[in-house]
Amino acid sequence: MSRYRAALIHLLISVALISVVIGIIFWFWYPRPSFEAVGAISIVRLLVVVHLVIGPLLTLIVFKHGKPGLKFDLYAIALMQVVALVYGSWRLYDEKPHYLVFAIDRLEFVSKKQVDQSAIGYDELREKRFGGLIQAFARPPVDPEEYQRYFDSVVFEGQPDLESRAEFFEPWAAGANDIRSQLKPIEDIRPASPREQENLRQAIDYYAEGHPSLGILPIGGIEKDLGMLLDRDTLEILGILNADPWLVNETKVSPDASK
Repeated sequence: MSRYRAALIHLLISVALISVVIGIIFWFWYPRPSFEAVGAISIVRLLVVVHLVIGPLLTLIVFKHGKPGLKFDLYAIALMQVVALVYGSWRLYDEKPHYLVFAIDRLEFVSKKQVDQSAIGYDELREKRFGGLIQAFARPPVDPEEYQRYFDSVVFEGQPDLESRAEFFEPWAAGANDIRSQLKPIEDIRPASPREQENLRQAIDYYAEGHPSLGILPIGGIEKDLGMLLDRDTLEILGILNADPWLVNETKVSPDASK
């Protein structure tokens, strides 16, 4: 067998294996739109590079029919790929989002390990939809004394913030009015860069026909400023907007307006 054929066989096996793994990641662990928002693509890209580039390339380099120690070399390459796959998959599984939580003025992707399951007070927030996320509304305490205890627990005791505190979780529908009050009309977003302006235009073109009233909420807890598109009437989650959701058109009042 030539080294090129060996590398090709290695590549085909790697493609089949990584396709299954990526399918599980994309459809079950990181359902849309979480995959786009939480940075899973960086780890997936690393897995793809190791399996589809480095592995077959090393086989192409070391393979020589009848070479002493060839089996050891191939086993070492396969072991490297398996270790990378297991570690990368474990990282993605461990950090996969389980909840999409509205807290104060933004949405947060929250993993299951971040939440005390025993503190959840609603059965519908315990049952995850197949291939989906549990949507929850985190209501801050209304009573001043209770709010002060919550505030102290975060600031002085190092406890998690509102989006990870299951004792404050309520069903998504219970917070509909609060969520709508924070939704910015998509027409008010003013992206700073031409690329973000194009992303905004494409989002409006894609969603506007079926959802004439589009709104956007900032996504918190991620490195890049992204917004989540929602239908302002139904609060249906639509997708990610790759633009800064904090830059909105502000109405300026002239000095003579108050006279």
